[in-house]
Amino acid sequence: MKEVIPCQFGKSDADMNQLKKMFYIAIAVSIAAQFYLNFFVDGFIITFSVILLPLLLYKNQNLNPILTCIITGIASPLFRTFIIFLGIKDFKEAFSLVSPDIAFYFTYGIVFYYFYTKYKNKNLTRFALAVLISDFLSNMVEISFRTQVVGLEGNIIKGLFIIALVRSSIVVILVIVFRRYESFLAREEHEARYRRLMLLTSIFESEAYFMNKNMKNIEDIMKKTFKAYRLSTEKDVPKEFQDIILDLSKDVHEIKKDYIRVIKGLEEVFSYKFNIEKMSIKDMVNILAINTKEYLKQENLNVEFKYRIKSDVSVKNHYYLMSIFRNLINNGIEACKEGFNPIVSLIVEEDDKEVKIYVTDNGIGIKEDHIDYIFNPGFSTKFNKETGDINRGIGLTLVKDLVNEYFNGTIEVKSILGSGTTFIVTINKNNL
Repeated sequence: MKEVIPCQFGKSDADMNQLKKMFYIAIAVSIAAQFYLNFFVDGFIITFSVILLPLLLYKNQNLNPILTCIITGIASPLFRTFIIFLGIKDFKEAFSLVSPDIAFYFTYGIVFYYFYTKYKNKNLTRFALAVLISDFLSNMVEISFRTQVVGLEGNIIKGLFIIALVRSSIVVILVIVFRRYESFLAREEHEARYRRLMLLTSIFESEAYFMNKNMKNIEDIMKKTFKAYRLSTEKDVPKEFQDIILDLSKDVHEIKKDYIRVIKGLEEVFSYKFNIEKMSIKDMVNILAINTKEYLKQENLNVEFKYRIKSDVSVKNHYYLMSIFRNLINNGIEACKEGFNPIVSLIVEEDDKEVKIYVTDNGIGIKEDHIDYIFNPGFSTKFNKETGDINRGIGLTLVKDLVNEYFNGTIEVKSILGSGTTFIVTINKNNL
């Protein structure tokens, strides 16, 4: 039984795409051929198409220049014949004026192929030489057809060479310009990708920072809950309450393990380990700025965050100082987010002994009789009348505890109702 080999009709998608490109080139060259100057003999023109053709061949080096020029050598003369026919109303005369163009394009494709396309080591010098020779020889063939080799004087040959030299020089200059422009675009794209990568890395660093900060908080909570459990077993505490405390300790322990897995996974992706004993205030605020701006963008809040740092003190307990920054800034955002042109600013200054932190918002301000209570646990003016939700008022209490206990510093507040609020934190440099 004979094996039946199926016949394949048509062309592959790649071949069809190449054929389409050849026809597009033919159309472009046919249109460009309508811009010309007459030289030497009747019907012989110097056209813009001979500048466009090598540029298109250079741009599409996967195309066969012979086949491309054959298609162009049919399409362009036919189009030009039709244009001339509209003027003189004599098709035979029109075609006789244009038909030598066919020899030009056929010759151009063959010469360009053998002087450039078939070479493996292509460079700009080889391309320039190929364009010059292709242009000159093609014009020689075309004008020979037009003059029947009679009257082909030295001046005409010299003129054709000069024309070919000028056109090839224009082509090479345009290729250099295009290459420089493409290089510029590639460099711009590379720089844009680099900026995006740097931003992504910065965002990750800020998130990793806060995740590690939260790890310390989780560890503290776990220690406190377990300590509470041990104390409950030593005291006369109901067994049910002891079990709840133990369950809390277990749950926090599980959360801690999951957190560790997440952090390790992210660090493997970024090949980055965020474990710093000390951090400068400038670096801390840069991380905070990225994180705050991302938060404002995600929450679609039209709040402007400004900061100015005039201190480069290194901080050992940077996680705690970051909590101070973050809570005060979040408090400022909450206070001004509903207002006109809301702004929250952070200023850090230092002198010989102290570092001063100013967090200012242009929000609703604080009533004078409330100022003495804002650091009390549970005190809050943020009540939602529609939902009944209330902010539990822990943020400022935490800030005051951290300032007093960990840094032995002071915090004061200045506020004008309806104009805004400024928190001022003062910490001795030695305590940082």
